[in-house]
Amino acid sequence: MGLVYMGGFEFLREGSRRPWAIYNHTYANGIKKTEIPQIEKDGFLATAKWVFNREITPLNSLAAGRELFRNQCSSCHSVGGPMNDILKLTRGISVYGIDSRLNGCGTTSHYMPPFMGTRDERWALATFVVEGLNAQRAVADTVFPAQNKTAKIPDFNADTSEYVLLSWNNLGMHCISDSDPFWVLLPPANDLFAQLIKRGDRPKVVTENIEITYKVEPGFENPGAHVKFWEHAKSIFGAQPEKNIGLSGNGLSGSMHLSKELHAFEATLIPVVPYNDDGSYNPYPIFTITAVDKQTGQQLVQTTTVAPTSTEMGCRNCHGGQWRVNGIAGFTDETSGNILAVHDKRSGTNLLEMAQNGQPQLCQSCHADPVLGTKGKPGLLSFPAAIHGLHANYLTQRGTEACFKCHPSRPDGPTQCLRSVHAKNLDCTSCHGFLEDHALTLLKKEDQEGKPGARRLMTHLKPRTVASLDQIKPRIPWVNEPDCLNCHVNFTRADAKTANGFNQWTQELSALYRLRHDNTGKIMCEACHGSTHAVYPANNKFGRDLDNVQPLQYQQSRNSIGSKRCSVCHINPVSRRPRHHPMLPSASVENF
Repeated sequence: MGLVYMGGFEFLREGSRRPWAIYNHTYANGIKKTEIPQIEKDGFLATAKWVFNREITPLNSLAAGRELFRNQCSSCHSVGGPMNDILKLTRGISVYGIDSRLNGCGTTSHYMPPFMGTRDERWALATFVVEGLNAQRAVADTVFPAQNKTAKIPDFNADTSEYVLLSWNNLGMHCISDSDPFWVLLPPANDLFAQLIKRGDRPKVVTENIEITYKVEPGFENPGAHVKFWEHAKSIFGAQPEKNIGLSGNGLSGSMHLSKELHAFEATLIPVVPYNDDGSYNPYPIFTITAVDKQTGQQLVQTTTVAPTSTEMGCRNCHGGQWRVNGIAGFTDETSGNILAVHDKRSGTNLLEMAQNGQPQLCQSCHADPVLGTKGKPGLLSFPAAIHGLHANYLTQRGTEACFKCHPSRPDGPTQCLRSVHAKNLDCTSCHGFLEDHALTLLKKEDQEGKPGARRLMTHLKPRTVASLDQIKPRIPWVNEPDCLNCHVNFTRADAKTANGFNQWTQELSALYRLRHDNTGKIMCEACHGSTHAVYPANNKFGRDLDNVQPLQYQQSRNSIGSKRCSVCHINPVSRRPRHHPMLPSASVENF
């Protein structure tokens, strides 16, 4: 009884003062606070007293990792024992995932001391946990070879064709979390747009007395056979569309609706998925777009465009589990459940239990998100701020790989959503900043609105693109985004060596590239230049021409529409390119 009494007392006392053994002096693993500067400078192994491996080599990596575990982890974590079993806590997680968790120790998880040492030492410890303790072989992601899907270029005769039909996807990539039995981040929902131009001396945007239809290519007509969205739509979205019909009532074929505000036709929330009926994974299904005269039924012109849609969202990299489809994409139940278990532990929710009882949830039902139009719960961070702010604490001091581990854009992956002409010289950080910068722009806005969670996530984040937090300009997600004119001043060509769009945001929705028009207020920028993240000429891994069909159709060039041939729209163009163009600030409608 005495041992139980004293043992229980010591257990509670030691646990209550974590991460310290002596508050603000000695951490629970015995490392003193005053020793940290030297450890950060020289590394833990070089400064520790009782270790055999003073540096890490390819031959001693596991042995060095074992010593790091013994010195920094074993005082709190058992190996297969009853107390904080490290095997149970880390089973199924990759080396990258463990390394990221170690990176975040002492930030959002205050009961654990921070990892102390170099990045090489942290990786060695992560490798030891995965390979040495869990006996899991570290397996690299599958390298997806480039495909050669041929794009059929529709007919167009520059001498006789009366119309030009431009069509595009608005974002360049729509991601899907096919984790519906547990939770949903983004449902199957792709947006296609189209504008019909009547060619002439003064081309016109035609919106009256026409119908524009869309139809997906064979093999993608039955998304309900590949994802469980329709089985859980009622619980998650409060709606129950028919199978293969999206939340807006659109299916995989149908008619587009005229948006008078945009002067364009649109088909929103098309429930296309990247799974072909033949079992293959293809995030670039092709839609045929057709313009028809309503009065005569005559086909005026036809084109094709891709509807980019991907399930290559890398939650499994840190949360365990495998890819669900072909080893390259999709959410397994293990990954989806693990994420909810972490959320429940950190936030005191019971989301995993609810999902197991048939009540999966939409993440944005609690966390507001402008893109989905959800208001969330009062006081909670917006979804973009919450997810980027939390994960930024675990992925500090990294480059674009921090983006690729979540978004479907790793260079050797199947989707590679950043594929525009900008990808030749720029990357994610050129416009959005590093992950720390990106997160701070969102958190700072939430902090200004008095949301308490923002300050906690900001505490350990340091901006990298600018010198201090004071220089970070707060923004509303999906509204304040990098402005094209940051680099293309007065619509001129930018210098790729100095281009940087970070921290200079659009001030309203109409200024976003995907919603912006030329100075006539009629032609949308994306109609001629291509989708966000897939600006012409884009390099699609599934086929070189898939994203460049219309430039090739109308001008036999992959560059932006009209950049090489004014006669795409102007039947009798001037002998040289006009000095004024509706894209330019000095342009007038009369010059178009």
